[in-house]
Amino acid sequence: MNENRKAVRSIPVIDVQGLRVNQGISSDLVSQVDRACREIGFFSVVNHGIDASTIDSVLAQAKIFFNQPKHLKEEIEIHKSPYMRGYFSEGADKSDGVLGDIKEGFDMASEIALEDAYVKANLPFYGPNAWPASMPHFRSVMLGYHAQALDLGRRLLRVFALGLGMPAHHFDDKFVKPMAQLRVLRYPPIEYAEGQPIGAGEHTDFGWITMIAQDSVGGLEVRNAEHEWIPVPPIKSGFVVNIGDLMSRWTNDHYPATFHRVVNTSNRERYSAAFFMDPDYYASVECLSSCVSPERPARYPPTIAGEYMDRRFLETTTFRESQNNR
Repeated sequence: MNENRKAVRSIPVIDVQGLRVNQGISSDLVSQVDRACREIGFFSVVNHGIDASTIDSVLAQAKIFFNQPKHLKEEIEIHKSPYMRGYFSEGADKSDGVLGDIKEGFDMASEIALEDAYVKANLPFYGPNAWPASMPHFRSVMLGYHAQALDLGRRLLRVFALGLGMPAHHFDDKFVKPMAQLRVLRYPPIEYAEGQPIGAGEHTDFGWITMIAQDSVGGLEVRNAEHEWIPVPPIKSGFVVNIGDLMSRWTNDHYPATFHRVVNTSNRERYSAAFFMDPDYYASVECLSSCVSPERPARYPPTIAGEYMDRRFLETTTFRESQNNR
């Protein structure tokens, strides 16, 4: 248990407008983010610079895509891609490592050409995307949103660095060629029953941070220090940001990855877009000097970011089977 964890009853909402202008990062912003990361590992951001119309377009395109006939979605089924790109059906993702989630999704990332050195080296998470031929605008909307989310993620890197007592640009060289994946999701309504599959089972995310755009339906829940499930209400045009396992390792659990889940009992479909701001495949993840002391020695050995991510995907999805056969 992290000694900084608190039994919070709501997720902090932080105005990050200062990141949008050419000026220094305020100490107040650093303090707010640092406190949220230490106490719960989740916070929401507003005034982040990505237009509401852009977010609405992503969720609208996701809704159109998922409501297509099954055979059209399966034309770009993720098992057909050696690069973990495309559509996956309900049950293919097992967030808790046991039960198949009641959700369907579409994964994409930066367009990486076949001639790229990472692709030639058969590294997972790098390669061309798979696009639905039936939706001419889907590709441009997703790529445009991905680029803006990546820019916001790079700006947030510096806030985290300062909160952790490091120079502002400490993490920049760890995110030159990031494994930054965008996943759009559809959750059908369910009747909740303990021990049965739900929208997304109890889990922590694998990487650095996740930035989630939610529609108005809700259903995202976070487990606090007293093991209570607290809701994360949707905020129009805001993002939910949460800490992943790699950041926990990097910070020696100073910033904890927090268990969360999705339970959609609303009687409506839920749509969301999760952007995973994860580092370069070869980034070395080692406890920061500012987070280690004689009283608090390093809890984790160094690891390579991509190797860690790959192991976790193998544990919780069926996607990697196809790539292992490349």
